[in-house]
Amino acid sequence: MTTIVIDRESLPDSISSLFRTSRIVVQQQQCGGAAVFSPVVNPGDFDNDTDYLSAIPGMMESIIASINAPVEEREEVPEELFNV
Repeated sequence: MTTIVIDRESLPDSISSLFRTSRIVVQQQQCGGAAVFSPVVNPGDFDNDTDYLSAIPGMMESIIASINAPVEEREEVPEELFNV
């Protein structure tokens, strides 16, 4: 697999507008085929948590969906996942 990281500004507007991060990873199989574009999300690149979470594809939608989910669909977080 070939992987390159490029600056968002170097992409055409039609592609760069799909991403909120400053860098994009482009991956393509050695044998050709479709290329996969994905954001490089580094928390240090953002001024606050909201901007960071908004840069992760689908994260804000997932958070909003979980907030709006009925109480009976919620699950307790296992205690072993907490850093104490």
